[in-house]
Amino acid sequence: MARAATVVVAVASLLLPVAAAAGEREDQAFAQLKALAGTWDAVTPNGPETIVYRVASAGSIVIEEMFPATEHEMITVYHRDGERLVATHYCAVGNQPRAALDVSAPASEGLRFAFTGGSNMKPEDGHIHGWSIQIADADHVEERWTYWEGGTEQHSTAFTMTRRAAE
Repeated sequence: MARAATVVVAVASLLLPVAAAAGEREDQAFAQLKALAGTWDAVTPNGPETIVYRVASAGSIVIEEMFPATEHEMITVYHRDGERLVATHYCAVGNQPRAALDVSAPASEGLRFAFTGGSNMKPEDGHIHGWSIQIADADHVEERWTYWEGGTEQHSTAFTMTRRAAE
């Protein structure tokens, strides 16, 4: 019995650093999102657009408002859920895909969010299935959003953003 307890303690000791590392990655990613607070000018396939990031709810969420005051306005809210960094995308198509930071993705690929489910949609409905945020520096970001329908990727849209000077 003592040997089994020793094995359990040894295995748990090995797993603790892994769990801590996962939480650290989410902490770092959330801090990176918070640092995006401000107004951004985006170059999109449809022309110039505006994207606004703001930190709200006593620092517990980051709101990304894409294309404000347009018919294609969308909002994504990022927040922690325990150790995970999660997001809900309130899409212009009327559904709400949910995603979580993909901690298996190399940090060099930026912050990659993978689909975990959604509301107001069936699995085959068109929806944002994942996206990445690549932060080049404090004033330059590239985002890539992937749209799925019928269970397969239909297209991907990338746009670059430059931080607007404070007014």
